[in-house]
Amino acid sequence: MSSSLQSLFQKALVVLFTVTFVLFYVVHEKQLNRHSLEETTTPAQITHIDRVIRSEIITAKANSILNDRTSARSALLKCSPENHILFLKTHKTGSSTIANIMFRYGDFRNLSFVLPSFTMLGWPHRFHLFFAHHSISETPNILCSHARFNKRPMNRLFPKESSKYITILRNPVDNFESVFNYMELGKRIGLGNNPDSLQLFLERGGIPFTMMRKINYEWLLVRNPLLHDLGLSFKFYQNLTAVNEYIQFLDKEFDLVMIMDYFDESLVLMKRLLCWNMDDILYLKLNDRQEEEKNVALNNDIRENIKRWNKADVLLFDHFNKSFWKRIEKEGDTFEEELATFRQRATKIKQSCVTNETRLQFLYAEKYVKGYNLKHDLPEELRRLCEKMTMSENTYLKYLRGKQKKKMRLIEMGPQNYTELSREMKEDEETWDSANDLVYEPVNLAV
Repeated sequence: MSSSLQSLFQKALVVLFTVTFVLFYVVHEKQLNRHSLEETTTPAQITHIDRVIRSEIITAKANSILNDRTSARSALLKCSPENHILFLKTHKTGSSTIANIMFRYGDFRNLSFVLPSFTMLGWPHRFHLFFAHHSISETPNILCSHARFNKRPMNRLFPKESSKYITILRNPVDNFESVFNYMELGKRIGLGNNPDSLQLFLERGGIPFTMMRKINYEWLLVRNPLLHDLGLSFKFYQNLTAVNEYIQFLDKEFDLVMIMDYFDESLVLMKRLLCWNMDDILYLKLNDRQEEEKNVALNNDIRENIKRWNKADVLLFDHFNKSFWKRIEKEGDTFEEELATFRQRATKIKQSCVTNETRLQFLYAEKYVKGYNLKHDLPEELRRLCEKMTMSENTYLKYLRGKQKKKMRLIEMGPQNYTELSREMKEDEETWDSANDLVYEPVNLAV
């Protein structure tokens, strides 16, 4: 055979191989789509997500296969979606955005929720079954409303062996600034509601425990707000040994502790843990403060004093921030690829749903946050998705209560026993001054 014929024959083989591969991939992809979407995605989701952002993914997947890399689709074949999830919300950590993701995931699949009668599940008290709205399933799928962590009753509804426990933290400086100004804590004790109120609060040594207990319940977040939501008693706030032991306890209780400062990375970790599709974790940022409520003028002394006032939260964050990055390192090279793909898709769904203009969205009482304006003339199914992605938490909760009331069997809780709640409330009256390992010692603030 001449060299020219041999070359032509080789080219023909390459073309034949390429066509065969493409045909095989298309058939195989359809089978995979049918299998995984039946399990984890509703028909409505498939339609509007496909129309908006899926058109270019086949090329990326083909390149991934040709490069012999593990794709997200391959990973789905090795696991099944997790549908029993306790997400412990924490204040001012982006948890409302995560809750919306949970709401949509459960709503689209007709899963059951542990719902509050209004917004919170008994917070600031530790969670008990009787705090839930009356239409609670015997085996609920998701709890994602504000609730203070309480192991025993939560483990009853969400057994550790068959459920995933998730929460989210934020660096304590930004978290405390956000809590302090969002809840107007300075105004409540006569320091005003201006950028200087936080500095004045820290200059004056914070607030004594006895005074904190006499003010509105929102003041319970005035020190170590993260650990408060995670169930630590006030009396341990300045006890270094107790705080470290409690952090180790939480490390065993939670399957994933996300970090708001690395929000997209956290969502990809959550997606992998729960064996969800990328479409399931798309989001629009919710419950964002208005610009005039944000305090950006935090000098180094103020930042240092926030850390000193919230020493227990600093220890908590440092521990889980380290474990967070160790976990990402173990995920391998495909994590960064998936993260990049996710960010592209999140950007596209935002561009498809909303305009660049924001509006004020009613939250509660006299509180308003940034909201979105949906684009006009959206296809019906896309419009429904966009509406739910931008829906306020209270509005979504009201909708879910109405939907769930029609079909839930009530859990048999037996006679209500408030003894444990009374004991916990009494414990929360014990001062943090019983120890002084982590006592507040401010630096001299720069004027």
